[in-house]
This record gives sequence, C-alpha cells and structure tokens, in this order.
Amino acid sequence: MHPHQPRHRSSSRSRPETIPDRKLSDTETLDLSVLKYSEKNQSLGRKLVSTLYMLIRNVKIYSSDNAIFLKPIETFREAINRLIASEGGLQLQAIDTSVYINDLRIRFDFSALESVQYLTKEFERLDLGGFTAVRTITSQEIREFLDRFGANELYDEQEEAEGVPALKLARYAEVKKLIDKLESEPDVEQKIDRKKYLLTVYARTIFFMRTYIDQLKKRREPLPFARAARLVQELVDLCFGVRTHFLGVTTLRSDSEYWPYHAVNTALLAVVFGQELGLDKRQLHELGMVALFLNVGLVDVPEAVLESRGLLTEIERDLVDRHPLRTVRRILASRGLDKTSMLRMVATYESRIDMAIPRRSASGAVELVVPKTKIGVFGRILAICDTYDALTSKRPFRDAYGPEVALALMAHELRYRFDPDLLRIFMKVMAIQPLKIMGNRAATIRIA
Repeated sequence: MHPHQPRHRSSSRSRPETIPDRKLSDTETLDLSVLKYSEKNQSLGRKLVSTLYMLIRNVKIYSSDNAIFLKPIETFREAINRLIASEGGLQLQAIDTSVYINDLRIRFDFSALESVQYLTKEFERLDLGGFTAVRTITSQEIREFLDRFGANELYDEQEEAEGVPALKLARYAEVKKLIDKLESEPDVEQKIDRKKYLLTVYARTIFFMRTYIDQLKKRREPLPFARAARLVQELVDLCFGVRTHFLGVTTLRSDSEYWPYHAVNTALLAVVFGQELGLDKRQLHELGMVALFLNVGLVDVPEAVLESRGLLTEIERDLVDRHPLRTVRRILASRGLDKTSMLRMVATYESRIDMAIPRRSASGAVELVVPKTKIGVFGRILAICDTYDALTSKRPFRDAYGPEVALALMAHELRYRFDPDLLRIFMKVMAIQPLKIMGNRAATIRIA
C-alpha cells in the first residue's frame, strides 16, 4: 500500500516536531543588505555576460565592424563602464559555469547555464580566464577584443600576453586557481547567514506551491515550470555545502496543509540524495523539478477520498492509483512532447513501479522477484524520497511515523518498492540505519 493511500487509523507513533503553519511574511523575504548581496550588480553582471555571449557567437559569422554589432557593442560598453564608474574597475573571471565580477559570483537561471558554458569554453580555447579594466573603454577597444574570437584571427604569444589597451587579459590557469580559492572559502551567504537564506528560499517555494495548488483546485492550470525553475535552481545551489541544514528544513510540517510541504520536502530530499549519488547540478535541477510536481495529479482526487480514515472502495482506490497518469498528462499539456517532457513523464511513472514482486517459493519462504525491467535512477530516487516524507508526515488517517520507524517500514513491509542498494545509501544520508532489523528479516531476492 502506498503511503499516500488512506487506511485504518494507526496507533500513535513517535513523530517529528511540527511547526505551526504561517504565511510568508515580509521579514522572510531575502534581506539583500544583510546578506551583502548586490542585486543591482547581479542584474548588471547577467546582462554583461549575456551580451558578451551573443557578441562572441556572432563574431564567428560576421566581422566586428558589421552594422549588426552597433547596438550590442554599445550595450556591452555601457554595462562595463557603469561597473568601472561605480566600483573603480572591473574584473571578470569565468571558468565552466562560474562567473565572478569583482569577486561577486553571478547567479544565473538554469536556462542560461548552457550559454555561460559556451562563453567559458571560448575563453579556454584562447587560454583566457577573463579580463580586467581600470578605465572606461571604447567601442573600438571592444571590437579589438572580439576579433580574438573570430574564426580566422590568429595572435602570437607576445600579443596575447600584452592584451588590448583597455582590457588586460588573464590566462586560464591563473584565473582557475583564483576561482578555486574563492569557491573553497565560505561565500558571503555562508559567512553571514546561509541557513537564513535557505529558509527564505524554502518559504518562497512553499508559498509558490501553495498558491499553485489553490489555483489548480479552482480551475485547470498548466504546470508553472518556468517560475519553478529558478526556485529549484536556488535549492540546488544551496545544497552544495549545507546538507545538514537541508535535512533539518525537511522536518518542517503543517498539520493542516500537507501537499505544499510534501512537494517541497520531496524535492529537497531528492536533491540532497542525488548529490550524494554524484549527480551534477543539471541533473539535480531536473530531478528537483520532477519531484516538486510528482504528485500534482492527486489534486483531481476528492479530498474526502484522500483524507478517508477507513479502507477505500475499489473505485476510490482506482482514483488514487491513477494519479501518476494525470500528472503525466499535465506535464505533456504544459510543455508538449520534447526531451525534457519525456524524461519527466518517465521518471514520474517509474517512481510508482515496484522494484520487486513478493512471492512465496516452493519451500514457503517469502522471496522478492525482481522483474527484468530497468528503472531509471530518477524513478528509484523519487520512490524513496516521496515515501519517506509521506510516512513522516501526519495524515488524517494516521499519525506521523518517526524517522527510524518510517525507514524500518520501508526496509521491510515496503521493501519490494525500492532499490535495496539506494535505500541503504539513503539511510546513511539521513544518518539513520535500522540495519539490525534489515539483517534479521531480509528476504531472498532473485531475478525473474
């Protein structure tokens, strides 16, 4: 039985501490002055990088003195000179997806990361890691800089070392060392209050899901992937280095408002678990997006069914069991049939496929028969995270289980649902290991 399904009310079990629900207040919005996080310079930095990406792509096709460059070069010049005027100089450093402007790391939407990587690979091709400027620059100086990226332009070692008059170029290896040092040290958010920042992003995501679910109950709404992408990307960025805070945040609950909290907690758990398994940031972002909307199909199930304290009828059970299909339909309706939609639909479906089928052998012993069906890693991760948060949350038909009891249930009564190897890793991530129970009652597993 899936943990979302109502059943007879169980006896009271230990449960995590709950925090009363509250609306997102003004004090929970990100205090940029306290965090010393200049949104003005962030916006200017993103504009500068975006324009530079477009210029470098086009200079491979057209000469830098072509008329198509007039406006973008002027935009680029204004952005650089504005930074130089306000801060006394400009230092841009770029490696992989990390871009720093005057030691401020520029944060990008997930959709912009591919452009950033293209830009930094072009830098690396010319053994560049960035540039510095201490005085205002002219449009002609920008053209001379762009000509370095042209398909037919060659420069000797001496010319590269000297750089152009206004923009002093920095070698790739030197900038890489500098960026590695910057990223090995606590950043501004960590130094001041990184946990506060995490709680703020968490509260924003809860508010976002609460609002969307309320709208969805009133009328059919497309899945808001574009608006959710930025929130999920912030969670992924924060995941690196603050795993303990993440796991602490997922214990937040609301007795009266299950679904928004469950959606966000499942996404957080999936991101932390995925990082432990070695997924990169792009994969973690996609995993978080699937997790956030994993159970949105349950909105179509009447609340009386979802909150039933007794056994469900056959019709009611069918309504609950079909919710992954309704989620898949919403994904398809929101994005159309593309590669990303296919990945999300498959992961949603596979998160509901049991890893094994419990049967009795000829001797009468219980064994788990694993079908020769390969379930993707996203589906296996989501099955564990979704079930764990559901079991540790209070529902109308039962109290919340404590973490140890929930994992014991997953390791035994529900073990046919999960990849046993991933479940053991999940227990280590959660620092909870009911291994004695697992060892004493482990079932035989065979491949069908």
